[in-house]
Amino acid sequence: MTMLGTRPSEIDLWAPVPFDGLPPALLEAAGRSDWQTVRDELRKVMDGLTTDGPYGRALLQFVISLPIPSDPVLARYRASICIDHGDWDGLLRHLGSNPIEAAELIGLRNIILASTDRREPPHSEAEHHRFLFDVYEFEFQRAVRRYKQWTRRILAFDADVLWTRGDVPLGRHFRFRRLQDGVLLAVAESHGGILAIAEACADEAQRLGDDGEPGRDVAHDLKILIGYARGGVLDRDLRLRARVSSPTGLSPLGSWQTLSYLVPFYTYMPDDSLRWTAQLSQQIGTRLGSPRAQLQARSWHVAAGMREGQNADEAGLPGLLAEARGAAPGLRVVPLLLRGISTHRPEDLRAAELVARQVGNVWAQVSALTWLVALDPQPVTVRWLHRLLETTGWRRPILVPPTVAADAALGLAAAGKRGVSIIEVAALGERANVTVEVAMRHIDDAEAPREARLAAIEALGKLGTTHSREILHRISRRTDDIGIAARRIVNSRTAGTTLSERELEVVDLARHGLTNKDIAVRLSLSPHTIARHLSNARAKLGAANRAEAAAKFEEMQV
Repeated sequence: MTMLGTRPSEIDLWAPVPFDGLPPALLEAAGRSDWQTVRDELRKVMDGLTTDGPYGRALLQFVISLPIPSDPVLARYRASICIDHGDWDGLLRHLGSNPIEAAELIGLRNIILASTDRREPPHSEAEHHRFLFDVYEFEFQRAVRRYKQWTRRILAFDADVLWTRGDVPLGRHFRFRRLQDGVLLAVAESHGGILAIAEACADEAQRLGDDGEPGRDVAHDLKILIGYARGGVLDRDLRLRARVSSPTGLSPLGSWQTLSYLVPFYTYMPDDSLRWTAQLSQQIGTRLGSPRAQLQARSWHVAAGMREGQNADEAGLPGLLAEARGAAPGLRVVPLLLRGISTHRPEDLRAAELVARQVGNVWAQVSALTWLVALDPQPVTVRWLHRLLETTGWRRPILVPPTVAADAALGLAAAGKRGVSIIEVAALGERANVTVEVAMRHIDDAEAPREARLAAIEALGKLGTTHSREILHRISRRTDDIGIAARRIVNSRTAGTTLSERELEVVDLARHGLTNKDIAVRLSLSPHTIARHLSNARAKLGAANRAEAAAKFEEMQV
């Protein structure tokens, strides 16, 4: 699965785009210099509060290009567009034209340009200003818990002032508001809550708002990526990257905001999505002149380098840590987590988990704890990780290799923890021997929850190895519900393979693109031994070559 779109170096979100796709009535009125009709048509499609919409950057550039004097409504449109593009000189000019809600514009400017240690939004006596300032402030400092609390409060917020604002098309705005609420709830829950709720919110959001709204693309991609985080598959293409690259894509500021919602999940993607997003976000942050946007982009740029095989120094981690020192806690989460991943020191991972917990960043908590349990399974970390896996639904922790997650699942099981979450994390860990051991610890534990023991039987059935089939045949002789479940699987999978656990591991790693040498290093074996295992596996699968063996193995897992 890939995300379509051009390379960041080929994208200029400030470059002119064609106006062909704008409403014909608007273009016709502009063509005959009927400025009153132009103003009337703009009020139907242009929102001075939420500038990103179905017409994207084309509409924003069109409004800026209009050769007509400003009134308070047009000044608001133009000033808002200047904020979206980081045109601070232009903003100053348009503020002189008495735009609607000038204090709102100034507050947003100050949030975007604030230093990395900023922790509180601008003060305002107006309630609707505080709501707007809060969400931007929490996004720029990655205050996940406060952001999540905001998404709950906004559901009950009714801004009467909207009825007096000439720059807000009320019909479109209220339809957009439902879409926005659904997307932001999905984002908040995916970063700092329960993935099942996040997925449901993203699913519903795809049906809200108007046709062509970029928020629908965000919701579409979120649902796919959240489903994968819960243990699903990446079986559909994502949309946001192509949307950002198109003339109907979001403004520079809107692009940065929406990419920041998804960027942690881009670590799953097998293509260049993480690097692409980090580079484009850096370009945007630099053009906006926003220290906090730049720091966030820099964090993911370093993460992309480390994921691609660079060591910490090559990826730029020391510089990132120096830059993040003194920043608001939410901005330090990713740099500290990357430090822990680089050093493998429990104290560094504990520091990252502590800051993540402080700001309510659940995905980073799960990731730090998974590394900790894999490396040093202490009772406190074991307890916290098990609780989070069970309650939040994470099955593929971010920035955690599958083999490390498998080690963590084994650590949980060895420490006496039992649960469906442990079985599922182990099964996704690309370590067949670990899956077998974790499953057997559950099956042999009469005190383990029934659903976890049944999940263990299912996990053994999906493996299809010689050892797992032997275990299932033995268990199928039992007369309890565990035996019944084993018999059902044995009877339904008589055509399964006879791959050994080691052969299964080798083929699975091969289908992920690893060479024999890479696999040998991963499994601490010689390349000759890997070649022998791969040859045996091809013979058992009836495959003519490495690629066909990988394809047959993938079919076997369905």
